[in-house]
Amino acid sequence: MPETTSVPLPIVTPQDLALGLTLLMPVLVVVGTAVVVLLVDISITDWLSRRPLMWISSLGLMIGLASCGVLWGSGLLGKTAFGGFLVLDGFALFFQALFLVAAILVILSATTFADREELVEAEFYVMVMFSTAGLMLMAAGNELMSIYLALEVTSLSLAFLAAWNKSDSIAGQGLKSTEAGIKFFLLSAMSTAMLLFGMALLYGVSGATTLVDIARVLTGTPSAAALLSVTLLVAGLGFKIAAAPFQLWTPDVYQGAATPATAFFSVGSKAAGFAVILRIFNSALPAIASEWSVLFGVLAFVTITVGNLVAIVQTNIKRLMAYSSITHVGYMLIGLAAANADGSSAVMFYLLAYAFTNLGAFIVITIMASYAPDDEISGYAGLAQRSPGLALGLTVALLSLAGIPPFVGFFAKLYLFLAAIRANSVGLQLLVIWALVMSAVSLYYYGRVIQAMWMRDAPEPVQVRPASFSQGLALGASLIGMVLFGIFAQPFLNAAVAASAIFNR
Repeated sequence: MPETTSVPLPIVTPQDLALGLTLLMPVLVVVGTAVVVLLVDISITDWLSRRPLMWISSLGLMIGLASCGVLWGSGLLGKTAFGGFLVLDGFALFFQALFLVAAILVILSATTFADREELVEAEFYVMVMFSTAGLMLMAAGNELMSIYLALEVTSLSLAFLAAWNKSDSIAGQGLKSTEAGIKFFLLSAMSTAMLLFGMALLYGVSGATTLVDIARVLTGTPSAAALLSVTLLVAGLGFKIAAAPFQLWTPDVYQGAATPATAFFSVGSKAAGFAVILRIFNSALPAIASEWSVLFGVLAFVTITVGNLVAIVQTNIKRLMAYSSITHVGYMLIGLAAANADGSSAVMFYLLAYAFTNLGAFIVITIMASYAPDDEISGYAGLAQRSPGLALGLTVALLSLAGIPPFVGFFAKLYLFLAAIRANSVGLQLLVIWALVMSAVSLYYYGRVIQAMWMRDAPEPVQVRPASFSQGLALGASLIGMVLFGIFAQPFLNAAVAASAIFNR
């Protein structure tokens, strides 16, 4: 075991500080926008005049997205800052752009929900932006402690988001949203403790916290302490991505949190968890890939099975989407189990496809929150007659989640399963066969929602109010992404391959 010493703090020179601020430009734009929204909100006394806050937030996030594009072509890729704690590469920019797009769509879709529940919109926008900033830092983290601190920023913001809806209550049982926030906070704290213990063990066996230095030390046969640290890292991050058997918090938090917050949970936190897993395991632990790939394979089997089978009996659409998200985590774990460059790029493309597909579904669910009592699937009966546009949008999203061509969900699964097959492992090939069987099972519970919308009559002839302009814009963007990324998938897959090229060894 190498001798462990205290980690020296990096000496930040003016040049390093300037470079670091440049690399953090998208994050600083998001944080700056959140501060501006807070200041503007404090100065406003008329509730109706707060609607521009949504457009200010969206504009700031779009500027942050544009700055990602500027950095991509700036020639700074591969640069590190603050003593190597943060890195700017294609991998970080890919995920940062994904987080920003998800945040924009979620903010645009939250308008009518906030009006119905008489909630303070600024709180939601600011928490989404602070959470997004933490997610972006997680993607750029190149050292264990920087990843941990970014994770804490994100977890606290997500806990506030889960508890945002103070008016949605269960008679005699307090507030559902508050309960969701408490559950998420407590279980997040427990998972963070496991993750931090795993990081401490990894530092103990390597004497380093930067990922490159850890990889340099951990070669040859891993020690028992190294394997234990890997197990704790997988368990801690398994909570973050809701992999079975660490998924117990997911359905309750999804159901209890405000629907726009649930939409952000379903995409942002999972994408960040996979970003951290890909970064740590491919950059710091490639020498023991044969060990952790088996662990991810077992988790994939359990997660796919639990998610699909429990989803069959759900009658609440938010709980159904929770178990659906667990299932898709299982599919992505197959890419991690492949432990190759194809698997990493396939997971990244899958996350891109999943973001547009799942957000498209949740935008419709957000709009329907006023018409489906307690988000029950029965409330969607006859939606095709009441609002054909919403029914079509949700149908396309569910078909994409089920993996039906020509939507992007089909191509995402295709590339992911091909990457696993190319790993030349009998175990992974059997796992892919099982995933295909479970994909067929998913057609049943997605089909139940589609059948209710198109083939059942509404119990009451209640006309659904048209979506607001911002919600229509968000839903249209999601639908375009589902179709465009499917038919013209190659450029986006190439972007994922280029972003994951840093892991090629």
